Amino acid sequence: MRTVSESASNFLSKISPFVNADGARNLNEISRELSIPYQTLRKRMVNLNKDGISILTIPDFEKLGLERFRVFFRLPTSMTDNVKAFFGGLHQSAGLKIYARSMYSQIFDCEFAIPQGTFSELEKLLHKLEEMDLIKDVEYRRIVWKDVLRLNGKFYDYSKKEWDVDFSTLSGDPSVQIPEVSKPEHIDFSDLLMIKELEADPWIKVVELAKKVNLEGGDTAYHLNNHVFHKKLIKSFRLKWNGTKEAWLKHSIINLTYFFKQVPEEDIRHAMSIFTSSPFTWSHTVTVEGSYLAEVILPVSQYSETTQYLSSQLRLIDLRPSSIFEKDWSCSSTFTIPYMLYNKEKSAWDFNSEHALEYTLQMIKTYSS
Repeated sequence: MRTVSESASNFLSKISPFVNADGARNLNEISRELSIPYQTLRKRMVNLNKDGISILTIPDFEKLGLERFRVFFRLPTSMTDNVKAFFGGLHQSAGLKIYARSMYSQIFDCEFAIPQGTFSELEKLLHKLEEMDLIKDVEYRRIVWKDVLRLNGKFYDYSKKEWDVDFSTLSGDPSVQIPEVSKPEHIDFSDLLMIKELEADPWIKVVELAKKVNLEGGDTAYHLNNHVFHKKLIKSFRLKWNGTKEAWLKHSIINLTYFFKQVPEEDIRHAMSIFTSSPFTWSHTVTVEGSYLAEVILPVSQYSETTQYLSSQLRLIDLRPSSIFEKDWSCSSTFTIPYMLYNKEKSAWDFNSEHALEYTLQMIKTYSS
């Protein structure tokens, strides 16, 4: 077996704490702390995304006063040409954060982030869309917690942009830490705009951020340091392996979601142990009624060994997923936080199902015409 470059693995490990804290925004500080020449560090960091590794901004939804729901449904064939307009409308008016179509079942797996206590509005919207035959076979589950895992650079050769995993060395821990759920903090619209921009570009400079959110530089720095970072409205940043653009163009990246429906807490613990031991699991979720979802992204070259490893480990504890979604790369997207649901005049979240329905239908109509 080829030996993974130590310097590459060490580099990812060394920068990880800085990424987790603030997205590695202060390269001067990192350069001093790690004794890496500034230009060398900057070049390697800039090349991360090109080489298939991105920095992911993770807002603390609970601190922002939001709660999340996992929603599953199908679209009728009549909606085939309006998918982007439909989901774009749901993002802007109903807090849609993520959607992806399953390659074989054609089920859409969606995540909504809505103001806390407004589930009745989301429920009304989904029921109305179902009555209008725009969606069908709707299921929804409230998310108790969702955790985005740290990139395990131990098995990644940064210089060759390849994974080399010895699955025989992987081991799980059933006592893996469950994330704590935060309490809401006081926020304002400028905070949300900054978080939205940091989701789009974790490295954005204060000067550019000020232009984006239409604030003076001093006010921007104050909000960023004393609200967004001090209050930890952004839970953390994470290094995430996405694969290179060339790999996506060649369709050699596979995105799977393992779904375990309503299983005992002990089984969830064991499933967490298995999936968090794999370097290709990038997030996992537990819903209020006890379902567990693990999202895996991997290169096609690692598909057979990874799925065999997961299968054998699950077989040892006699745990079987209710379903496995292979996401359709041509029909999936991720959006920023639903800042458009925040009412600046009221300084509060405002989600209304009737407005969301009207807005989404108008988006479909506009796109169709």
